[in-house]
This record gives sequence, structure tokens and C-alpha cells, in this order.
Amino acid sequence: MNDLDLVRDLRSQVRLSEEHDLHGARRHLLAAMAPSPKSRRTVPRMVLRVAAVGALGLAITAGVTVVQNIGTDGRGKGITSAPAWLPVANAEILAKRATAAAGGAEDTYPRADQWIYFKNDIYSSPKATPKSKVPPIGGGKSGSRYTMEGWARGDGKKTAHRAEDGTLITAAVNQPDRKPLQHDLAYLRSLPLEPSALLERLKKGDTTSGSSRLEAIAVFHQAQMLLQEVTPPPRLRAALYTTIARLDGVGMEEKVRDLAGREGIGIYLDDQGFRHEIIVDPNTYAFFGVRGLYLSGKRTPDGRMFSKGEVVYSTARLADGIVDHAGSIP
Repeated sequence: MNDLDLVRDLRSQVRLSEEHDLHGARRHLLAAMAPSPKSRRTVPRMVLRVAAVGALGLAITAGVTVVQNIGTDGRGKGITSAPAWLPVANAEILAKRATAAAGGAEDTYPRADQWIYFKNDIYSSPKATPKSKVPPIGGGKSGSRYTMEGWARGDGKKTAHRAEDGTLITAAVNQPDRKPLQHDLAYLRSLPLEPSALLERLKKGDTTSGSSRLEAIAVFHQAQMLLQEVTPPPRLRAALYTTIARLDGVGMEEKVRDLAGREGIGIYLDDQGFRHEIIVDPNTYAFFGVRGLYLSGKRTPDGRMFSKGEVVYSTARLADGIVDHAGSIP
């Protein structure tokens, strides 16, 4: 990543000092220089002049100071990300900040005998299943909201989940029949961190052919599935954000609330009347969850009727981590 691009982005978002900003400081400076009656007890004139000049300098350099501090902590050491209060203009800038926040640290993956733990809050609309009995959009139980706790072993050979009665159910994975997605940690480790290479790798899993639009939709859904099902570590997660941000038709929406009520930033792609959205923590750039919205109020080709803006599916990541045993919590 080019750090200068980040600095230019941040500098462009800081308001430059305007003429009216300087008038007030100039008035203070002139007032401090004006003679005052000797009978009054005053602060030494030199102190007032220094204070006024300082105020003028602050007005001129307020925006510059923010930009100069990006990239260092004041002691010459690098910082990991831009201040969260700076606005995010688009999905690509969000991806750049996530990359900076991930820093140069190595991503941590579980050992072969360890497990990835995740806990999700899941909602699926009762209308998410069409009359053709296709599984619900977004997965899960149609017409319900529930919490799911799951584990995936580091060697990719076993998964586990907690049943509604609290029982831990473990299942072996039939490797020859599996696609390299959903809890396949070997596949996760093999993914490149360079966005262009990662894009080409994700394209290999695309079974569609034809327009670049269909290709973008397929790649977006693959990245969405990886974020939701496999819990990528920070550097790979940032690379996925960057890859998504570069797809045709991708947009960004601020102040989006996930199923758990947390406010995040949404990266979305529209497809045949549906908006598929990935929600990101605006402070840490962690993955908050996904949701799908119906954009129009028209009936779908398979006969379903959604209200405009209705949530069709939504998943919020409540917790995740690496543990030594299935059933354990970080």
C-alpha cells in the first residue's frame, strides 16, 4: 500500500482555512497591540502578542496538523489507521484504512488440532423461501431469528455446532465432495493478500460466464461467504475489502445497523432488485455481518412480494476466536 495515497485522501477531507477564519484571529492580534490605560492592571503586552500570534497560527495550521500526524505517533513511529472520526468517502478508502489498521503483523491461523469459534445472530424472512422450495436466501431457517454457535477444526476435517438444547454436535467433513469454501482453512491460508491476485483466485470459483457484471456479482458473493463463514484474520479481511471495493457496481452506505443494532458502514452490490451488503465496524474495520434488502416494491418473478427496503436476510457476527476444543469459547 502506498502511504502517500492515504495521506492525500485524509488531507483532501480536511477543510482548508478560509478568509473569515483568519479575521477573528487578526482582530485579537490588533486588539492586543492597541495601547491600554496605565491605570488598568494588564497582562504584559508581549504575552498577549504571543497568544494572539499562536491563535492565528492555530487557525492556519489546524487542518495541516491532522494530516502531518497521520503515519506517526509524534515519536517517529507509525500508527495503524486514520482517526475514526474522519469521513469515509467510498468503499476503496474504507479498504485502505482497514489495510493500514491491519499493519504488518502476520495473520494468525489455528493449528491443525485447534478450532475456529464463531457465534452469529441470524434472521431470515418468512418470504425468503420461494414457492419452488429453494433454500432460504442467506441460508438458515426461513422465517426465524436465532443464534448459532459453531466450530471448525484447523485441519478442515471436522465441524461442530451447539444444538438448541445445548448439546454439542460434531460432524466429520467428507473432503472429496467439498468445495474450497466454508470452514476450509487450507483454502483460506492459500489465498493471496495482493488484491489483484486475490481477485483472480476468487474468479476461479465462479461458475458463471458472460458479462463482467455477472462476474462481479459472483466474486462479491464468494467474498461475502468467506467473511461470514470462515472468519478471515485482519490482513486477509482487508484484502477482501479491497477486492470487493474494486468490483463494478459496488457502493458504500454509512450508518448502517446490523442485526445486533450496531452502527457500521455497508459495502453493497445490487442484483436483480436485491441489495447484498457487508457491514464493517467503522472503528476497527472488523466484520460486523451481512444483510440483504429488497429494493423495489414489486413482486419477484417467482411470486414473492416484499416491501421496498424490507430486510430479507441478516447475520450479525457476535463473537469469534481460536480455541483448543470444540465447545470452548474464547
